[in-house]
Amino acid sequence: MTPPLGTRAREHTLDEQQRAAWQSAQALWGVRLHDPLLEPGSTMPSFAWFSFPPQVSVDPVEARRHGVDGFYESIFAHEIGHHVLSPSTRIDSFTITQQIARAIAATGRARIPDPDGKARRMSNLWSDMLINTRVATMQRQRDGGASPEPEMVRMWRVLSAEPPSDQLWWVVLRAYEILWSRPAGFLCPAEPPPRPVVHREPPPPTVPAATKTEEQRLKAVEAAAAADARIAAEAVWAELVLTNPPLDAALLAETVRTFADDPVSGALRFGMIMAPYLIADEQPRRRSTSAGAQAAGGCAGQADETAPTAAELERVLGDPRLREVPEHPAVEKARQAERASGTGMEADDGSTGAAGVDGLGQGYGLADTLELYSAASADDVVAAWYLTAARRYVRPLTQPSARPRSLDETIPGALEQWNIDDDISSIDWPASLSHSTTVVPGVTTRLRDVLPDAPPDARESVQLDIYIDSSGSMTAPRRESPGVLAGTILILSALRGGGQARVTSFSAAGEVAGGARFTRDRAELMRDLTFYFGHGTTFPLDLYAARYADARRSRGVGASATRRHVVVLSDDGLQSMFGAGQPQYADVARTVRRVIDTATLVVQDAGRRLTKPATEAGYDVEYIDRMTDAPLVCARLARRLADPLGPRTDAGGRRG
Repeated sequence: MTPPLGTRAREHTLDEQQRAAWQSAQALWGVRLHDPLLEPGSTMPSFAWFSFPPQVSVDPVEARRHGVDGFYESIFAHEIGHHVLSPSTRIDSFTITQQIARAIAATGRARIPDPDGKARRMSNLWSDMLINTRVATMQRQRDGGASPEPEMVRMWRVLSAEPPSDQLWWVVLRAYEILWSRPAGFLCPAEPPPRPVVHREPPPPTVPAATKTEEQRLKAVEAAAAADARIAAEAVWAELVLTNPPLDAALLAETVRTFADDPVSGALRFGMIMAPYLIADEQPRRRSTSAGAQAAGGCAGQADETAPTAAELERVLGDPRLREVPEHPAVEKARQAERASGTGMEADDGSTGAAGVDGLGQGYGLADTLELYSAASADDVVAAWYLTAARRYVRPLTQPSARPRSLDETIPGALEQWNIDDDISSIDWPASLSHSTTVVPGVTTRLRDVLPDAPPDARESVQLDIYIDSSGSMTAPRRESPGVLAGTILILSALRGGGQARVTSFSAAGEVAGGARFTRDRAELMRDLTFYFGHGTTFPLDLYAARYADARRSRGVGASATRRHVVVLSDDGLQSMFGAGQPQYADVARTVRRVIDTATLVVQDAGRRLTKPATEAGYDVEYIDRMTDAPLVCARLARRLADPLGPRTDAGGRRG
């Protein structure tokens, strides 16, 4: 049985040398932490590691085996740096890993074995380089001329005694030489090792997902073909990926210097520099030597990393730095040189032209995000992805208030002299007497001017009733659904405006999920919005009729009346809403429309077949085909709610 953490800490205490090194390492960073844990004989892949909440751990036996037991100040300072500089928090740790994963995806994810595992290891390597460079600088500033070189540099001479056998680790060591102003050959041979030749077998074709209907089968076959095409394109791109170790080492050193205080932003460029080496060094039948060298030559990384929570996922995916276009620094420098010489061609449309960046700017798909955070709750990942994708399009969703304006819409103005031909009732007696206690009409008398005041139109929150089609013909939430994105924007906008929402997910007859009440619970609303049945399409007209059967009585009267707004997210299968397949409810949609204030159908329908039945029943229709259509559709709906009596512009088949 493994003893508790605190028990292990008391079993092995710091000796005099380690205690002095620990105090010195804390002084370097200007922090105070509780003592590190000494864990001799641990199973970690290196001699030091860290964890959250802030904890430093060292295996003295492993440190002695690597010959670095005389450099405890640098070992401790490095691990402290993980809590001070990079990643410093769990949030930044996940965000840095996501940046590296984005770089791997942009370079060729399909050509790299275990891309998510490599993203985590490379994120630790990036943090290691930032920390080692900072520690060496602080040691040099502290010691001045008392020591020929910082202890961190001397420790790395020991760790790099064995020449690297792959190009990735050579680039790292050469970058250290540049950062520490050491000549070529100080930590690694002057020339990089040769690039290995890898023979790759083509992957087997993608098997279409099992389906129940012919329509679903065709969509599954189309999706499988698209996946095969993507893999083939990535394979071609991988063959074009070139590595230039001397140039990349210089770029890596420059990246470390430039982003010394911004690990998250720098992680993307670091990943773009290093990801091609993960393809070049791919060896299917043996362990990557760079991974072994990294484990032997540096920190083992974060121990006992737990999956991110829903709140952490939302903060990570919402980081605006994740919207930067992945680009190799060499490409960026070439573009800058062309621009400076006047030979570069600039895009007229403002587009970046970068592959792998979606219209929402995230540049990392939901499927990739689910794989990267496979240890977390899939529902939490999906919800966080849509919430962060929708966030920049959210505006408070309100409607004109039904409460009457104040009868007195004036405000007091300036004091003027009251003359004898003015109405006597307009005399401002307090003002007149404060001017003079002797009242002389037309001389000491004053009147207060009255100015018109038109207060801004009063606004109030909305009550949004959302119905979302989760049949098999609709894009599943985990495959980036435009309907779910539109629903997320609407929910967040209603909540931002102080309102409430209710979400009902429907598929085949009798398949209905969601809440029965209106709520401001965002987690509940997102859970209902992303629920997916994956079967047929039958709009629940019986439920729809029951909910609004007594609408006139339950909504109240006058200023206290509750105004109701219905939004349905579906595809061409929504013909069932107007009685197709359930003739006994053919008049329900038209009847309900009379007792609600607005009703909008947001539909994925390339044939635009719903315009006629929807218009006849009094429903507005918005057509949505891509993820990028969702914000514009939601903006039009918001304008409709903001000014329900305003002019309508016929667009996309909407009711005029």
